[in-house]
Amino acid sequence: MMIKRMVFALALTGTCMSLQAQTIDDALRFSTTSPSGTTRAQSVGGALGALGGEASSLYVNPAGVGFFRTNDFSFTVGFQNISNTGTYLNTKGDDNKFIPLISNVTLIFGGRRKRPDSKWQNFSFGLGLNRTQNYNQRIYYTGNNTSSSLSLNYYLDAEAAGVTNPNEQLGGSQTIGSLAHTSALAYQTGLISPYTNSNNQPDGTFYSAAQAKDRSINVKQENIVDAKGGAYDVAFAFAANYDDKLYLGGSLNIPTITYKNSRTWKETNQNTVATDLNNFDVTENLRSEGTGVNLKIGGIYKPVKALSLGAAFHSPSWMSFTDTYRTDMTTSTKTLGVRSFSSTDTNNGFEDESKYTVRTPWKGILSAAFLFAPSADTRRPTGFITFDYEYMDYASMRMRLKNDNSFDKEDSDLRNQAIKSTYQGASNFRVGGELKLHVIAFRLGYSLYGSPYKSSTIDGKREYFSGGIGYRNRGFYMDLGLVYGSNTYTSQPYVLSSNADPADHYTTPAPASIDSKQANINATFGWKF
Repeated sequence: MMIKRMVFALALTGTCMSLQAQTIDDALRFSTTSPSGTTRAQSVGGALGALGGEASSLYVNPAGVGFFRTNDFSFTVGFQNISNTGTYLNTKGDDNKFIPLISNVTLIFGGRRKRPDSKWQNFSFGLGLNRTQNYNQRIYYTGNNTSSSLSLNYYLDAEAAGVTNPNEQLGGSQTIGSLAHTSALAYQTGLISPYTNSNNQPDGTFYSAAQAKDRSINVKQENIVDAKGGAYDVAFAFAANYDDKLYLGGSLNIPTITYKNSRTWKETNQNTVATDLNNFDVTENLRSEGTGVNLKIGGIYKPVKALSLGAAFHSPSWMSFTDTYRTDMTTSTKTLGVRSFSSTDTNNGFEDESKYTVRTPWKGILSAAFLFAPSADTRRPTGFITFDYEYMDYASMRMRLKNDNSFDKEDSDLRNQAIKSTYQGASNFRVGGELKLHVIAFRLGYSLYGSPYKSSTIDGKREYFSGGIGYRNRGFYMDLGLVYGSNTYTSQPYVLSSNADPADHYTTPAPASIDSKQANINATFGWKF
C-alpha cells in the first residue's frame, strides 16, 4: 500500500506519528554530518582543507592527495557513547547507547615525478570508505499530561476523513489508506470508539478511552526511541602537484545511508475520575536505505613553504531512498481488555513502502594551515595550526516523492516550501593544531557547526572538542584520540489536530528538550609503503 495524500499532509503538520511519511526532518537528517576521518583528522577538529599529507584530506579537499609521493594505507576503529537527557512536562528521563565502529579505511597511491624537466611533480590517487554520520542512539523522555493525549488525534483524524462505517473503513476491507497507521489501529484495539445516533448507528464522531466521564485527561506519557545505522561515503580521488606550490584535486563520491528507527509511545491512565483506558502503546518501525552521488573539487596553494591556502567545493548529493515501515498498537481497556493490531493487517501482511529522492546542501570551504619550524630534520620540534571555514546552504535541500503520480508534485512542493521557510545557510568553523616532538605528536581541535534553523528559538548548533596523541616512525603510525560533542534540540511528540473542540480545552504539549552528549574514542593504524 503506497502512502496516500492525507498521510503526507498530516506528517507535515505533525499531527500524526513521524515515521509514516517523509518529512523535512528526513532531509536534514540525511544532510547532516559529524566529525569523521582518521583519528589525527578528528583530533585536530576536522580542519583539513589546507592540510597536506593527511589521508582524510581526501574527504574535505581532494587536492590534499597531491601531497603524497608514497603509498599510504590506514584504517580507523573506535567506540562511541551517546547519552541523551530528555526533559518533558518538567520531568527528566535518561538513556545512552555504546557502540563499536569501523569509521574509516583509506588507501592512497602516491605519485612520483616522471619527467625531470616538468613542473608537474606528481599525480596521486586515493580511494576510501568514510563514515560521515552515526545514527545509533537511544532517547527517552516521560511526563504527566493533563491537557491532551495522542489518542485524541486518532479520533479527530477519523472524523476529518469522514468515517461513518468504522468496521469497514478502519481496519476492514474499505480501510482508508491514510488512517492505516493511526485511527484504524486505535479503533481495532478499542482506544477510540464511535458515538451512535438514535438508531444505534455510528454518527461520524468519536471519543477516546483516555477521556474520563467528565472529559478530563490525566495520563503518564513515555517516548522511547532506538535508532541505528549510519552514513558512509565511498570516495575515488585524483590530485596533481604543480611545482610543489599548487595542488589540484577532485573526487567522485558515492554516499550510502542505512537508517533504522523504532519509536514506542506509551500512555498510562493516571486519572482518579472513572476512565476506560488502562494503557496503550504504539510502536513504529522504519527502515530507510539510500544511495547517491556527489562531486568534490579543490585546490591548495603554497605562497611560501610554511603557509598553505585551500579552497574546495562540494556539490549536493543526489540520493534515492526506499523506506519500509509498519505500526503496531496494543491497548488495554476496562471494557475490552487487551487488544493488538498492526498496519500490516490492512495490507495483506506486508509493510508499507515509499520511494523518494533527497538533494542535500552544497558546501563551500576556505582553509589555511601554517607550519611551524618546517624542517627535514624530524628530531626538531615542529607543528602546525589549521583552520577551515565552511558554508552549507540547508535551504537548498530538496525532496521529491515517487509514490502517487496524482499527488507527488504537489506533496513535494509542500515539503520544499517548508524547507525554504524552516532552514537557512549555516557557517561551520573548525580549528586544530599539532605539536610534534620527534616521533610523538600531540593534538587539539575544536569545531562549531551553526544552526540550520531560521528560528532563533531553536538551538540547532553543535560543537565538538577533540584531542589526541600519535606515534610515527619508520613508515608506521598509530594515533589515539577523543572527540567530545554536545548539542541541544527539541522533540515535538505530537501536535493536536486543528479540528479539536475548543470547549474541551485540550492543548498541544510543549516539546521535549533533548540534551545530547557524545564521546568518541578512536584509534588509527597506518603504513606508508
